[in-house]
Amino acid sequence: MKIAIIGGINIDIEGAPYKEIKYHDSNPGKIRLSYGGVGRNIAENVARLGGDCAMISCVGSEPMSFGAKEHLAAMGVDVSHVRVLEGETPSMYLSILDEKGDMELAVSDMDIINRITPEYIDEIRHFLEGASVVALDGNLTEEILEHATAVLRGTKLFYDPVSANKGVRAKHFSGRFFAVKPNKLEAEAMLDMKIGSEEDVIAAGRRFMELGVSQVFITLGEDGVFFMESGDEGFIRPAEGIKIKSATGAGDSFSACILLGMSMGMNARKIAEMGMAAARITMESQNAVSEELTIELIKELLNKEI
Repeated sequence: MKIAIIGGINIDIEGAPYKEIKYHDSNPGKIRLSYGGVGRNIAENVARLGGDCAMISCVGSEPMSFGAKEHLAAMGVDVSHVRVLEGETPSMYLSILDEKGDMELAVSDMDIINRITPEYIDEIRHFLEGASVVALDGNLTEEILEHATAVLRGTKLFYDPVSANKGVRAKHFSGRFFAVKPNKLEAEAMLDMKIGSEEDVIAAGRRFMELGVSQVFITLGEDGVFFMESGDEGFIRPAEGIKIKSATGAGDSFSACILLGMSMGMNARKIAEMGMAAARITMESQNAVSEELTIELIKELLNKEI
């Protein structure tokens, strides 16, 4: 059965000048275009790991959107429910880096994700109810999150909050999700509590469980991840010797492992171990989605680290 992912497909444009930025002037440098978006990245990761995946989203009708949709299709993702909207601006993220590679400024235009409406969910409800797992991207509006979690109560649901200010959108119905994967700041926003110590992290996990969540994964950056489910909990620490090239996208590969694990009925500990291995592979790549990511490589890393 398919894993269905409801979320955004982005066109990411990144400019990197050769020298220090001169404002109000043209700066020679490199410009890089790539496909992104939390939902889209998770979908590609699921496909690379061998999962049967469908993407539910909206894109524009111009060539870049067509390319993003076709790229997912080439990866084996079902894009039959990605709507092409004539005359709409695609979801785009434009960033300018400084000479050191750090972001100087950015402009985000993701208005098109608001075209994923309750009516659209109702139209494809039968398809979604047939999925083994449905993932919801935290970029979705509170209205669509609440509606989707209400009509799909009989389906395993996963939520990736994306950011603290977006995570609050689901705080009043977070117990409807089978699994959630916030970081500490996102968990604080969703639970209205401060998380400082490891004891606080454990308490946050219990709060999610009391609300009705079955599997909790609280990511802790360089400290790894805390997982919790009925009868088991613990911290999984990062492996030593990771050669980080970019942390961008590591959380999306972790989310892909959660979806695969949910669809296969895995326990939270095994999912967390897989997720940490996938995140490692992603961080050792310059790209947000590593071309090296495979389920075989994850198994190899886990065997070496057990």
